[in-house]
Amino acid sequence: MAHPLRRPLFCSRVDRKIIASEGQDLQPQDGTEQWLQRNWADRPEMFRLDVEGAEIACHGWNLQARDLPGVILVHGFRAHVHWWDHIAPALADRYRVAAFSFSGMGDSDRRPTYSRSQYAREILGLAAALDFDPAIVVAHSFGAIPSLIAARSAPDRISRVIVIDSAIPASDDEGRQIPTPPPRFYPDEENAVSRFRLIPPGEWPHPSVLAHIAQHSVGRTAEGWTWKFDPDAAASLNEENYRGAMFDIPVPVDMIRGEHSEIMTPPRVAALREMAPSLGREIIIPASHHHILIEQPASLCAALNALLANDRMLQI
Repeated sequence: MAHPLRRPLFCSRVDRKIIASEGQDLQPQDGTEQWLQRNWADRPEMFRLDVEGAEIACHGWNLQARDLPGVILVHGFRAHVHWWDHIAPALADRYRVAAFSFSGMGDSDRRPTYSRSQYAREILGLAAALDFDPAIVVAHSFGAIPSLIAARSAPDRISRVIVIDSAIPASDDEGRQIPTPPPRFYPDEENAVSRFRLIPPGEWPHPSVLAHIAQHSVGRTAEGWTWKFDPDAAASLNEENYRGAMFDIPVPVDMIRGEHSEIMTPPRVAALREMAPSLGREIIIPASHHHILIEQPASLCAALNALLANDRMLQI
């Protein structure tokens, strides 16, 4: 049975300069802004997919090229599909690319309860619906956990996982709880967007990327403007025992992390190496913290394209 508040109102677009730092110029300086605008201009096909009773908000690029391999992009916790809007077009000349919002996040429906295993089935459901089997999965942060669970449970349907700066659970992380702050409401869209903050904050978020993500993170409810994610999701996720489902990953795994990551610490890198026997050498993105998609998006795309050019299936 679906949650009674299944779908929040979609927010409208707002001026990206709302959350730019004072005095910060969004005009092109080194070509990055032009690159971003070109990618955002490559608008995705937008569709919804029912997975076990919840409609999942999905985006697709170059889906009609059925002779190309399929890549699924998976976002982090309390994020959404629009985190990939500037990344996916950089991959879509050689791949069919899809991204989605987990249930209870972004514009996807909410559920009564959530689990990482459920999120893994959402990944597999999208892969099957688009005939991506087997799919390559690229996952940031929290999204890497259900991605690895999906690969372990269905290695015939996931050919490879690329982990981007994730809190892979080390033994010391067992029992760590996701914070559950009360919902916050704001009087209007501009006020809500201006309150958007990254956790962890990093130091060098690109202002245009940050603004694009922020403006898609809020929606209007009867109480006011608030974040689109389900504030009740953490409660059921905190009850889940999932670490055991992440060992003996039978497909190739690659790892990208930020040079200054606050999240992918050495114990978590070691944990991933223990879970994934085929883990490749780590790629470190300079001048970046955890949110590489926001701090160094062009460098991330270069790293992804380099990894994807190497068909690691041949090395198993």
